[in-house]
Amino acid sequence: MSAHDINKHQLNDDCMIIETGQLLDNENAENLSSLLADIRAQGFCRVIIDMKNLEFISSAGVGAILGSVEIFREAQGDIILCNARENIIHVLDVLDLKEYLTIRATDADARQMCQVK
Repeated sequence: MSAHDINKHQLNDDCMIIETGQLLDNENAENLSSLLADIRAQGFCRVIIDMKNLEFISSAGVGAILGSVEIFREAQGDIILCNARENIIHVLDVLDLKEYLTIRATDADARQMCQVK
C-alpha cells in the first residue's frame, strides 16, 4: 500500500470499510470524497474508515470526511473512524470535531457499532 492509497471492502449489505494509506491530504482527499459518494450512491449507509496506517491528515482530508458525514447520517447511517493515532485525534480535537464525528478506538468496536462480525 502506498502512502496515498485508499482501499475499500464490503463488510455486509449495509457497511463498507475504507483503509487509508499513510497520508490523507490534497493529493487524495478528492478521491476519498468521490469514493464516499459512490458508496452512498450504491445504497450503503455505514462506512468505517480504518486509520491504522494514517500518519498525517490535512485540512483537505478532514474536509473530505466532513463533507460526507451528513449524507450518511441523513440515510440513518454514519461514518465511523477507528484506529486513529494520537496525532490524528489531536488534530480532530483542535478542530473541535471529536464530539461531532463518530470515533471508535478499534476496528472491532466500529464493526460492533455497525453490527458486523
